[in-house]
Amino acid sequence: MRQRIFSIAILAICASAMTFAQTVQENEMAVVYYMPQTQLAITIDYDIITVEPGPFYLYAERYLGVKDVVTEASTRYEATNVTLGTHTVADLHRAYKVVNETQYISLTPEGLLHGYNVPAYTCEAQPTHSSTQPHKAEAATKLMPLMEEQMVASSIAKMAEGAAKQIYHIREMRMNLLAGDVEHTPADGQAMQLVLNELDKREQMLAELFIGSRVVEHHSHTIYYVPSKDVTERIIGRISQYAGVVPADDLSGEPIRLTLAGKRQTYSPMNDKSSKQSKAVPSQLYYNLPGSAKVVVEFGEDLRASATLPIAQFGVAVPLAKSLLLNKTTPQIYFNTQTGNILSIKQ
Repeated sequence: MRQRIFSIAILAICASAMTFAQTVQENEMAVVYYMPQTQLAITIDYDIITVEPGPFYLYAERYLGVKDVVTEASTRYEATNVTLGTHTVADLHRAYKVVNETQYISLTPEGLLHGYNVPAYTCEAQPTHSSTQPHKAEAATKLMPLMEEQMVASSIAKMAEGAAKQIYHIREMRMNLLAGDVEHTPADGQAMQLVLNELDKREQMLAELFIGSRVVEHHSHTIYYVPSKDVTERIIGRISQYAGVVPADDLSGEPIRLTLAGKRQTYSPMNDKSSKQSKAVPSQLYYNLPGSAKVVVEFGEDLRASATLPIAQFGVAVPLAKSLLLNKTTPQIYFNTQTGNILSIKQ
């Protein structure tokens, strides 16, 4: 069947008149659907940084000449990035019904309008940002990487001295390898790199016994916010150095600020030439003309995200012209399940 895109005929009735909820009468066979509601999804990426002192930190300066070492355990949270996205749910305050043509209507599992005279809805990826499971960086083994001689030493000081000697021995081996002053040289460059990497790993494990260890866990947390009006630097949450993302009323954290300037959709059928020409009678089918909003999220001086996003609830419900549905061939109409507007009309 040859397909072509039809222009959308809109009836000459103000859509704002249909902002009230429609009701289903007793024994009435009807399909009820909802307009979409847009939620802002503000995702905060942050690290949990845990540091622990090494068992030989008191001897770091004596044996390694290092003064900057971890002397006590601590954990802190550090924000690294902020991103903006949207999440769509059904707007239970904007419900509509179709009575006579229920067999043509296709809905999503949430009750959002998917299409008219189209195949059944199948799950589609939604541009959302949701909380993710933490990814924990691999930490060094808790067992001391010491030889038997150091492990049976009579004191902590002797154990520290033995560990320092192992570090210096590794450094000497590395220098000899790079200078080619060894009896058995690795066969090629790749083998050489593997040996050097293993020496670096071994030295790092021993050095942590003196300078301490640092483990980083990567997390993300999503704050969902439903736009209803313009706001300026509204605090939607906080990030605490000691607890991560916390509620807005928890003063232990620095504020995450949201600024939103909405552009609400308006519809004037008197200015719609297609409606005047067709003098169309309204159908039962309503779709959404979404509005938009300029959104800015800020945390501190360095983290900032901004975007202009479609906002479904800033829009208006618009009826299709009934004449559009009375052609010899019933058209296929696809709707955007995220915003409620028409994607395409095909014959």
